[in-house]
Amino acid sequence: MDKNTGKRHVGGKALAIMALAALLFLPSCQHQAQARLIPQEPAKHDTLSPVLDIGKAPQGRKNLDLDYDVYAGGFHALTASLAMGLGKADYEIELEAKTQGFIGSLFPWKAHYETNGKTDGKRYRPALHQSESTWKKSVTSVEMTYDKRGVFTSKKELENNKPKAQPRDAAVKSLTIASDAVDILTGTMQILQNVNLTDGCNSKAQVFDGKRRFNIIFKDMGIDTLRKNRYSRFQGEARKCNIIVEPVAGFKDKDKKRGWMAVQEHTLERDRLPTIWVAPLYQKGPIVPVRMEIASEYGSVVAHLSGTDAK
Repeated sequence: MDKNTGKRHVGGKALAIMALAALLFLPSCQHQAQARLIPQEPAKHDTLSPVLDIGKAPQGRKNLDLDYDVYAGGFHALTASLAMGLGKADYEIELEAKTQGFIGSLFPWKAHYETNGKTDGKRYRPALHQSESTWKKSVTSVEMTYDKRGVFTSKKELENNKPKAQPRDAAVKSLTIASDAVDILTGTMQILQNVNLTDGCNSKAQVFDGKRRFNIIFKDMGIDTLRKNRYSRFQGEARKCNIIVEPVAGFKDKDKKRGWMAVQEHTLERDRLPTIWVAPLYQKGPIVPVRMEIASEYGSVVAHLSGTDAK
């Protein structure tokens, strides 16, 4: 095999892996996004029937610790853990992800994200969002703050523990573009719980990542029955949703040819859009991702729910 061909083969696979991790949990490798949920016409489907046995459903405050494993072409490529604490009036979300094995040695990336805020059970209003993303030896951290209404007020960004240089008008542009937006973890929580409210996943999130604005669109594809296997602990009914990212503003030509946009274009050519399956793990529990798949010419890139704990 030609060396360049081999590099393209591995690089393309890694690209799909990183994009999968990005959209499964939505904090992307382009760093933090802001999202505002816009419900669309709900699909008419039967409600989900959770059958995963994780013990007695928690009472009062609901805490979930979830583990995910991502595989690509037979390689264990990435692990992630998602912790959710849901109270009657507040919430906390924490996500950690890291590349693994052969892919991890070629593309060493890890990230930590966390958000806390207030909720009335239907709307989630962030107070503070923090993140740290490490690529090889480069570390980027971001802190975003919000007022009591959950409205974005400021962003602080560090690169290797030093303030990252910003254009003079960056703060004003951020306040303008991020108007009525929330952090990405809150946006993810809101769009997933919308499935509980509408019995479908047809919805659209307006997203701002600090430079670009785009829409994340979920399209309901009905209900599938997933079976437990040696990779996944989940078994039962799950709602199947296709995902589309739609550029709106701030995109350069190169942005449309790399990262998630490149992967999406590839899947569109194969007429197999990225797909996520979501479900509650117990009766009246929060909706969470239980599987995600991206079709690739190198084979499927799949994320499995591999571990659960509710308390």
